[in-house]
Amino acid sequence: MRRLFTLLGLLVLLALAGTTAASAHVIASTGYATVTQDGRQVNVQLSLEYAVLARAVDLGAPATDDGQRSQALDQAKPALETYLHDRVVVSLDGAACEPELATTSVGSRAGTPYAELGLAYACAGDGGVFRLHYTVFGDAEAVADDHTNLVEYHFGDDSGRIVFDRSHHDFTVGDSSVAASSLQFGTMGVEHILLGLDHVLFVVALMLGAQSLKSLVQVTSMFTLAHSVTLVSTLLGGLTVPAVVVEPLIALSIAFVAVENLLGSTRHRLPVVFGFGLLHGLGFAGSLRITDEISPELLVSLLSFNVGIEAGQAVLLLAVFPLVLLVRRSRISVPAVRSATGVVAAFGLYWFVERFFLA
Repeated sequence: MRRLFTLLGLLVLLALAGTTAASAHVIASTGYATVTQDGRQVNVQLSLEYAVLARAVDLGAPATDDGQRSQALDQAKPALETYLHDRVVVSLDGAACEPELATTSVGSRAGTPYAELGLAYACAGDGGVFRLHYTVFGDAEAVADDHTNLVEYHFGDDSGRIVFDRSHHDFTVGDSSVAASSLQFGTMGVEHILLGLDHVLFVVALMLGAQSLKSLVQVTSMFTLAHSVTLVSTLLGGLTVPAVVVEPLIALSIAFVAVENLLGSTRHRLPVVFGFGLLHGLGFAGSLRITDEISPELLVSLLSFNVGIEAGQAVLLLAVFPLVLLVRRSRISVPAVRSATGVVAAFGLYWFVERFFLA
């Protein structure tokens, strides 16, 4: 019976690695929006990454400078209006407001070109309950694996910040509070680590190399400290590293730790994990780039996001490490753990080649 459970545990570990290979995030996209009410009109200033928008809407030949991008956006206004019509919806008391794409321009955030789209919504009435619906770059378009939009809104005396992502598409003005916003950012943090499966596989590699619960707590604590440093430095301190650099190195970190496990060379594991944790923090921050001025509300949101990441990591540890311990206590401990570690190393190397040479 013990052997059966051991084999079952090994299969779970290998299945986790296999599904990770098929699903590791490659394209993450961050958008921004400012929503303001002016009587019967609601204005939405929408900022979307130009390259991702170009994949969703035909913007013509690839643009090489802002002049070409601006011209392409202007020429594609009818197509953009059609695309956004059912994906960015403002409604008042259940009745959809009439949208118009009033302006288009090109901007830049952290060195990335952005399309700046000014939408004006004419609503029938002055009062009532406003509702926002957002599904830009949804699953059906498959142009971004992970799209997040950070929204700042002002409706009369009601203002705040919300997030639209793959799990949150609707918001009713008046429903938000500091607690609700914190919960949303925390949930997003949990989803980001559990669905950002390259991060999952790195933690699995750490678990496969940990000889005891104490050693696992040490390495995961070091990982937490390191990625928290770069997460905060990136979001609040303006630290920027291009994703084209970060993503291949994250993949390489997985392979490196796994190969260290195979060689039994884990004596310097803590400084190694700290160094790689800094990289993973840059990856976490990539889904939540902040350009607003620092405020108490923003700090609470970022703290909630980081707490969510730690909660997701804790869930992963509780779910997988008991299986690792179970395998270690069996007769097939050495070949089982080495096989699982070899699979992890292979996928890390595959992602590195894919992201560095084939991107």
